[in-house]
Amino acid sequence: MTKKQKKKLCQLQLNEIKTSDDPTKLSCSFVIFDFDVSHNNAVISKDVALEAASTIINKPIVAKYYEVDELNTSTDALGTHEAYLDTDKHGELEVKRDTAPIGVFTSEGYITEIETPEGKKEVLAADAILWSSRFKDACELLLEWYGRGININTSCEILYSNYSMQDGIEHLQSPIYFEGHAILNSEKRGEHDIVLPAYDSSKLLSFNEIQQFERLVAQAATRQNNEEGEKMNKFRKVFELSHSDVRTLLYNQLDPTLDKESASYIADVYDTYFIVNVYSWSDENSYDKYFKFNYTRTGDTVSIDFDSKVEVFMTRNWEEVLPEPIQTQLNQKNEQIKDLTNQVNQINKNKADIEQQFNTASEKLVQLNSEVEQLKPYKEKHEKTLLEQKLNEKNEFYKAKFEALNAEEKFSTEEVQNLIHASVKQDEEGEKAVLQLNTMLVDLVNVPTETNTTIREFSSKRENLIPNDDSFESRFSQ
Repeated sequence: MTKKQKKKLCQLQLNEIKTSDDPTKLSCSFVIFDFDVSHNNAVISKDVALEAASTIINKPIVAKYYEVDELNTSTDALGTHEAYLDTDKHGELEVKRDTAPIGVFTSEGYITEIETPEGKKEVLAADAILWSSRFKDACELLLEWYGRGININTSCEILYSNYSMQDGIEHLQSPIYFEGHAILNSEKRGEHDIVLPAYDSSKLLSFNEIQQFERLVAQAATRQNNEEGEKMNKFRKVFELSHSDVRTLLYNQLDPTLDKESASYIADVYDTYFIVNVYSWSDENSYDKYFKFNYTRTGDTVSIDFDSKVEVFMTRNWEEVLPEPIQTQLNQKNEQIKDLTNQVNQINKNKADIEQQFNTASEKLVQLNSEVEQLKPYKEKHEKTLLEQKLNEKNEFYKAKFEALNAEEKFSTEEVQNLIHASVKQDEEGEKAVLQLNTMLVDLVNVPTETNTTIREFSSKRENLIPNDDSFESRFSQ
């Protein structure tokens, strides 16, 4: 397999800015790294750093400057590495960057001491100049940050070929070459967030194979298996990570599971899975593949589901550029879709509310039916008591009527008793029963036959039968 190299991003710090009589430049210095273990378990020894120090000089310092949204506002900012995919003149994919060089390193790297909260510490540093007259706004922003004590995020990309593993820590070995330096946005300004010194889309770098570096490293470098690990002849890109970057945690779990003649770099990380490029330079089984692993994260720990491993590949599409009228129509359709989606969401919400109300009413109905079933025996008992009370009242009433007519035997008949039972009903049958009982009572009444008792008295005299005086006075006066 063709020998390739690894790449790593190292965090720099803008250590000092000096004023100068020359209005065209701004002198400054950068702390590149110390010699402790980095956040992704890598370390560069002092001796190795000194060997690479000569490659820092004349390397460009780049940045992407965004102008203010409005005049006299604090809305200007710097960008990221601004990397994107494009093709070179041979049609090969490579990573390009939309940044501009705003300065250059003017010295080789050198060892110096800086003050830290833990005391003095030796670091590798380098001097540089920024072209302040040509990039006035960007340099003024850096001076503003520096004056306010804001830590200015920068990153330095290095290329290396050999390393050894000791106690899970990657020790970089010579030769090491410094390549690019970018100043990143270090304060949230307007819509521009702080950019940490790490690539979020590291997959872009997998297409930039940097052929020249292959010729710089001795072709005779061989792999050696020993207690410290082995040298490797494979290009790999690993990025300096911030404390919170989950890539570091994933590397710590993934790398110990790889064969001695294989390596990896994490190309992309998502909430529940990540994509990793695993490659092997074994003579028996050499390959360069991408795999997808699921993982879970709890606080500062991750757990990789190694059983979920599946090989994947990346695709890209060429899309047609739409004419402006069609794009306008498309935007209008998108707005209509958005409005309809909102309406559907509202309808679904209303439906859910109605279903909730229906479910609540149904539960209440079931509860009431249960209560009715529980009260039903009491209701039946109460109705039975009322019926018996009415029946007794009717029975006493008609018994007295029949006894008054000397019809006790008639009262005891089945016919009369059935009519009395029917008379307590509050319906047409009850009315008919009452009518039949009353008719029966009327029929039982015996009316005696009347005899003529007229008394006639005959008079033999007719005097005094008619008054002598028939005048008004005689009839009505005293």
